[in-house]
Order: sequence, then C-alpha cells, then structure tokens
Amino acid sequence: MTAVAAMLDPGASSRPKAYTSSIRRPEAKARRASLASRKGAPAPGHGRAAAAMVKTAGAAPARRTGTGGTAGKRRAAQAGAAARTAVRRSAAAGSPADRQAAGKAARPEERASASASREAELLLPKLRGSLSVIISARNEERALPGLLKQVQRLNPAEIIVVLNGCTDNSYGLARMFKQATVVHCPESAGHDVGRALGAKLSRGDILLFLDGDMVIPASQLAVFASAVDGGVDVALNDLDALLPPFALSDDVTRCKLYLNSVLGRNDLGVSSMTAVPHALSRRALERIGYRELTVPPKAQALSIIEQLRVEKAGRVDVIKHNRLRQGNTGAGNAMEQLIAGDHAEALLRVLMHRNAGGMISAEILQEQRRQLAAWRNGI
Repeated sequence: MTAVAAMLDPGASSRPKAYTSSIRRPEAKARRASLASRKGAPAPGHGRAAAAMVKTAGAAPARRTGTGGTAGKRRAAQAGAAARTAVRRSAAAGSPADRQAAGKAARPEERASASASREAELLLPKLRGSLSVIISARNEERALPGLLKQVQRLNPAEIIVVLNGCTDNSYGLARMFKQATVVHCPESAGHDVGRALGAKLSRGDILLFLDGDMVIPASQLAVFASAVDGGVDVALNDLDALLPPFALSDDVTRCKLYLNSVLGRNDLGVSSMTAVPHALSRRALERIGYRELTVPPKAQALSIIEQLRVEKAGRVDVIKHNRLRQGNTGAGNAMEQLIAGDHAEALLRVLMHRNAGGMISAEILQEQRRQLAAWRNGI
C-alpha cells in the first residue's frame, strides 16, 4: 500500500525517484507471476492479493503533475496490463484437478454421457451359462475389429470368426484378437454356411450369431444372450417397428410374415433367423441340427415345429446399418431371390410335417429339397 499512497500523494511531483520505484515494484510482481504461471505453479497474488496487485499496478495518480507524469502513466498502464495477463494465465494454468473440475462444471451434458456409458458398462448382465459368439464375415476389415471389441465386453467363453471367401485383410485383423478362433475359407462356402460351421465348432450353452458388416454395442448384444440364459431357445431381432405396412413391404418382408403366419406365430411378425443378431440355446441346436442353420427360415420353422421357445428378444436396427453391396440392392436382386428360396424351402418342410400321413412321399420331398438346395447354392 506504500506504492499506492505514493502514486496518489499530490506532493509526489517533487519525488520522481520514489514514483519510478513504485511503478517498478508491480512490474516485478507481474514478471514473477508470468514466470510462475509458465511453470504450472500457482501465481503470486492469487485471489484477493491478485486483485490488489491489479488495482495497485493499474491505478494512475489522481492528480499527477510535474516532470515525468506522462511517462509514469504509460509505465503504470503497461504494468497493469502485464499483471492482469499474469492473473489470467495463473487461473488457466491451475492444477490438473482444478482444470478437470472446471471442465466438468462447464460441460454437464458430457458428464452425463460419460456417466451413462459407465453405467452401461456395469449393467452388462452376468450370464449363468457359457457364451459362444459366432461371427460370419466376408471382406469386413472396416467393421470387424470394432465388432470384436464390443463382443469382448460380453466376456464370452469363446469367439468364433468364420471368414467366408475374404480377399481383404479380415484374416490378419481377426488374428490380432487372441481369444478369437478364426476359420478361414479362402473360397466362399455359400451364404449362411458360416453360421453352421461356427455352430458345429462351438461349445457354449448360448450361441450368439452376428455378421461382421456392422458394429453393434455390447449392451444391445447382451439382450439376446440374456434371453437365452433366461430360458428362451431362439431369441430373435424384433424389426416390426422399423418396417412399413404390409402393402408397402418388399417381397422378403412378406415371405417372413407369411412363414410365421403359416406356423401359427403371427406374434413374431417379421422376426426371422435370417436377420442378426439372434441367439440359440444349446438345446435348440441339438434339436434342429447345425446343418439346418445354412437355411435360416427352415431352422426357424423346425424350432417352432419342435415346440421350442421362440421369442422376440431385442431390437437392433440392422436395416439402417446394413452394408450395401452389388448383390443386395435393387428389386429382384440376388440376395432377395436367395432369401425367397430359403422361405420356399422352409414352407416345404412345414408341408412335409403336416403331410406325414402319406399325401407327399418322403422320396418326393427329398428330391424337391435337393433341387432347391442345388438352385440356392448356385447363386
């Protein structure tokens, strides 16, 4: 306060040396504050003392007259600016904990999002049975690593990746995940064959089937595994709310609706083992046989015929995230024809079951099945 009194004293004009000294002192404080802020230490004069320093350095003589008045004012203004800069730097350069607290206070929505993510991580269910995750992939080097990371969060007993005719780096990327058993078929073995191969190799009580073309959060995948762990034999993806009314539906959607209707399961809507994610119990696999998984609608029909517990389990928008390819776009594309043929084979199996009394001989049904399989595998 001696410096402030000297600057405000009307008689100070006769003592220019004392005035100059009073200006230099705040300049020195400002330099020390700036140096301390660069080193990350709290600046001198933090809080009330800092405010006093700014006031002291920035105050000009109220009635300064005589020799050196203009130069003194200029030096005082420069010192005040330097002190204010030092205080701002010291506030910004506080401890990491202070900066973190300030950031959290300034961004409550980010704090809420981070908290929700931690809660989702903690809420992943603990399964009583062992989980086998089976991933079919064909040239999915972009999505496969991300999907495998989400799958690992489920803590499965095993991960089986079936690479079906891949020509990209899917094999190398899958091998980076030590828990994954990689089945590499250099040439395509046929659509959905990967599911059957993975099921045959699996040992878990719960079988979760995925495709490698999209990354699905672990929290959504866990719903299907939990359903089977709770007693469901076939846990299906519920896509009803994501599709248009029947009149505006495509042929594939109508095939799914019709098959479920014929099986007396209108409650399933368009839910189908054609779509992923879906999960099976070990009991279901043993009852229908892993070979039948090469024709998903047929496997679903057999599950219902065998009176297994088939239910909708969760909803994952695979329509929005489905990777577009040359073979699955446009009306009447190859994939659409393939799925329609699968449903025809499933309906044939239903007819065989209903006509077991002899209206259709087993030999005829077997020949029809062979022809359908030959047509299907030729696509």
